[in-house]
Amino acid sequence: MEIAHRVYSIPAGIDPFMGFFAPNVYLVVAKEGVLIDSGYGDEGSVSSRIDYVKGFAGLRLHHIVITHAHPDHIGGATRLKEGTGAEITLHSAEHAGVAVDKVVADGDTIDGLQVIHTPGHSPGHICLYIKEEGILFSGDHVLGMGTTAIRPPQGDMAQYIDSLRKLLNYDIGMICPGHGPLIREARRKLEELIQHRLEREEQVVTGLKQGKATVMELVAEIYPELDKRLYEAAKGQVLAHLMKLEREGRVSSLGTGEDARYAID
Repeated sequence: MEIAHRVYSIPAGIDPFMGFFAPNVYLVVAKEGVLIDSGYGDEGSVSSRIDYVKGFAGLRLHHIVITHAHPDHIGGATRLKEGTGAEITLHSAEHAGVAVDKVVADGDTIDGLQVIHTPGHSPGHICLYIKEEGILFSGDHVLGMGTTAIRPPQGDMAQYIDSLRKLLNYDIGMICPGHGPLIREARRKLEELIQHRLEREEQVVTGLKQGKATVMELVAEIYPELDKRLYEAAKGQVLAHLMKLEREGRVSSLGTGEDARYAID
């Protein structure tokens, strides 16, 4: 499906849990092609993407740019490389279990796509930006619906919020997220996400003031009707907020792991 000039969304398989929000894979067509993320590595998903790319007569796929090295975004990269000859490209701070051909850093350009380093969800997470079109490919930094999971130690809440603020400096008209539908009101979405994280942080602080001292106690207080499938993600979010607050000198901790207890300083 063509979603903008030279930009296509390639259909992907449905993840049993993510449902309609399975990983999005995008193709940017210029003189050469760039694939943004690779999705899962199963035969059906990889074959459908290779067939889709080969449907563009004369197009050479030059890069497979991975926003971050989680399985639903990098899983198909090696097989897609074998099927197309494209180079696998990743940020230098990201650790992948596949052979990477090219590493990039903040500000680099790949066939007209500007690399924006947006750590938070993972240390080497990147977004890709087409300045002329005002299009941002956000990976998991900004989702079409819902909020991004920040799970320590790879996830860092302070970096995540800083990266959201960083994106406010770009003229973004549309966000193509790693999961979910396109986002047409980019600035509004970014501001909402920042505000949501700050409000969640205040919920954590309030819980601590009320005597909720562990991650599990805080999760029960903040997410009282949570789907059990999301429990681990919620624990990660709360812990990420606590670690941010502790680095800022607002919270202190005693103990480690799930037995650690936290208090307002």
